Amino acid sequence: MDTNYIKTVTSDILNSNFKESQKRVIKDYPDRINFACVYCGDSHNVHKKRGNIYFDRLFYVCFNCDKKTTFDKFAKDFNKVLDPDKKMEIIEHLNNNLTYNDFQDDFIDTKFDDLIDMKSLEDACNVRKVSPIYDFEPIKKNGGIYKYLTGRGIPEELHENIYQAKFSKGDEGYEHVIVLLNRRNEKVLGIQVRNLRMGKRRFFTIYNYESLCEWVGKTVDDESKLVVYNKLSYFFNILNVDMSREITLFEGYLDSLFFPNSIGVIGVNTDLRFLESNDLLLRYFYDNDRAGFKKSLQKLNSGYPVFLWMKLFDDITEKKNSQDPFSLYQRISKVKDLNKLAELVNDPYTKLNLEGYFSNDVFDKRFIPKLKYVNRGDGKDYQKRFDQEL
Repeated sequence: MDTNYIKTVTSDILNSNFKESQKRVIKDYPDRINFACVYCGDSHNVHKKRGNIYFDRLFYVCFNCDKKTTFDKFAKDFNKVLDPDKKMEIIEHLNNNLTYNDFQDDFIDTKFDDLIDMKSLEDACNVRKVSPIYDFEPIKKNGGIYKYLTGRGIPEELHENIYQAKFSKGDEGYEHVIVLLNRRNEKVLGIQVRNLRMGKRRFFTIYNYESLCEWVGKTVDDESKLVVYNKLSYFFNILNVDMSREITLFEGYLDSLFFPNSIGVIGVNTDLRFLESNDLLLRYFYDNDRAGFKKSLQKLNSGYPVFLWMKLFDDITEKKNSQDPFSLYQRISKVKDLNKLAELVNDPYTKLNLEGYFSNDVFDKRFIPKLKYVNRGDGKDYQKRFDQEL
């Protein structure tokens, strides 16, 4: 990031707002620049310099009037238009450095009123049709998608943040999809669109906060806010979790539906530094596959609690007291994720006491397999049935 550009913008603002030459002086430090606060005038003392812009997160802080804001908002407040190329550099820098604490510490104006209104989203999809999804509506009871969800172990009481829709495929027509809403009440942060096919024909697409803003015609002037909201929109259910309690992170959105105070992400390679760089109590519930085993081992070595699938399977096998425990173990160990487990066991969180299978003890590495279990889907293709039932 070009810190000289940050200094140049600040210098222009000081020159436009202060007559005294002493007030226009900027002091350089390795981590920040220091100058007279343009908001409060620094008690109108020409020698006081209590305004600071910190380079790591591009925050402005005054230690006289306690003003806190982002650099781009600081520039806008004093009618300074940022160079478009430099603005892209700033956005990239913020993407790599902002954390969840920054979102909570009043540096960024993060009123939930700025999120997307549910009615505006419905209008964009169903009336103005400016999005690739349409016929966007709550799950129809006893309809095809309702039966698909309940067949996957997702009961009606968990349908609140799931909508059904059609996804436009241009000349190829449309495909039935489910839409997972990352929202709080009637305010939406982002959505995930998933089709209902299995195997290679399966797809899911994330539309983040910025994408939804484009659909509804909403303008966001504060780039720092946009960066934070975009990051948050990839963490399903983040607006509803209690940050003071332990938070369980899942690879997928659907898995998180079955676990209290949890967040769903978009696979093992999701960048989690935005959450991990804070004093949050995090633990990980990865899938029962090779990628999940690898990430579980990494997180356990880093001190985070992880879910131990093998320990769960061992306990189930032992409690069943089967005449052929090896065959039983082989069958149940093909369960790939919590959603699949919920298809087999109603309310697995309670019935299987899943809270008891997390550990950050390095000696519990023995419960993390080195080889991938064979996980086979049932190969069902629901599309034809949905076309008939909807």
